This record gives sequence, C-alpha cells and structure tokens, in this order.
Amino acid sequence: MRGSLIAREGLRFIVPSFLLFALFAMLRYPTLSLICFLFLVFFVFFFRNPKRTAIDEPDALLCPADGRVMEIRDVIDREFLDGERKRIAIFMSPLDVHVNRAPCAGRVVTVQHRDGGFAAAFKKETDQVNERNFILLDNNKERVLIVQIAGFLARRITCWVKPGDEIQKGQPVGIISFGSRVDIYLPKGYEPMVDLQERVRAGITVVARKKPEGVRTLS
Repeated sequence: MRGSLIAREGLRFIVPSFLLFALFAMLRYPTLSLICFLFLVFFVFFFRNPKRTAIDEPDALLCPADGRVMEIRDVIDREFLDGERKRIAIFMSPLDVHVNRAPCAGRVVTVQHRDGGFAAAFKKETDQVNERNFILLDNNKERVLIVQIAGFLARRITCWVKPGDEIQKGQPVGIISFGSRVDIYLPKGYEPMVDLQERVRAGITVVARKKPEGVRTLS
C-alpha cells in the first residue's frame, strides 16, 4: 500500500467504517449511517498518501514530514551521530499528511524503536520521553537521522524500512497515526532552508542544503 493513495495502516479504520455505514444505510438508520460516513471520510482523509515527485538536487535534503517547523537548534548526539548537529523538529497536526518520507537517497543503517509516553507532540521534551523510532540513513558517507515521535493522539508508529534497505529520495518510510512529530538531524556542512513556524511538505520542501566548499559552518 506504500505506492497507493491510501496508507495500508488506514484499512483497519476505513473498512469497518464503510461496512457500518453501508449496514446502517440499508437498515435506514440515517443518523448512525451519517456518523459512520463522517468517520469514513475522516479516516480516508487522514491516511491519504499523495503521490509526490522529489526534486533531483543532490545537495538538497527534503522535508521528512508535512506540518509546521516548531524548532531549529543545535544539539549533541553521540549515540547515532558524532556530536553536534542541527536538528529541525516538525509538528504534524491531525489534518496533515502523516506519511513520512526519506530526505535523501541512501542506505538504511539503523532502525530502532523505543517505548515511551504520549505527551503532546508540541512539547520540546517529547524527543526524550515519548515513544519514538530512529531511522539512520547513509548518503555517500553523510549520515542523516530521522526520528518519528508519537504524540498525545498518536499511539502507533509504523516504519516501512529496515537496516540494509536502499531507498530513494522522497520514498515513503513510515507513518505515525493521529498527530505527532518528526525530527531530522542534518549532516555537518548543511544549513536549514526553512524558518520557524513555516509550513512544510514531505518530499517536496527543501529543508536543508549543503554549503559550497570553503564556506564555514557551525554545524
């Protein structure tokens, strides 16, 4: 279902909603059928997976999620990376597309899922306490880290890739259900191309670009 217009994770919600809608419609229960129809429309809308074409620009990283940029800051990560990196956090509301996409082509080095809480995704400490999934990518020896973070409504993180997979730029790599957050840690030498509170789109918006050689950068 990754290549379809609806993420497969939505079928467990869409199919029952449709069957109940059809049943109540046949039994002539208009109120119940309308309620089920509204749920059906919501689930189809929420689990949509629109086709998108990534730009062919090797020195550009694409946004991994639809939503709003809630944080751009320097952080230290010595577990998956080698020290200080620039991190960009994106908050996804229930109205955003929740399919996450690869910011670059490359090989999946590591996938790690960690259990945790379900605090509101817009709180800054959620990257430490909430359920989350780490996807480390290697793009010509440049390592990019994506972190899928569950939120208050998001109770299920699904990852569609595994270590060793070769993926394409803009390829769907997973989904988080019902509102959440996605962080991207930039490789050294890249600078953000987005601003705080900016609306971004997965696989479309250029989130960072590599600085030309000879230009100094702090990250």
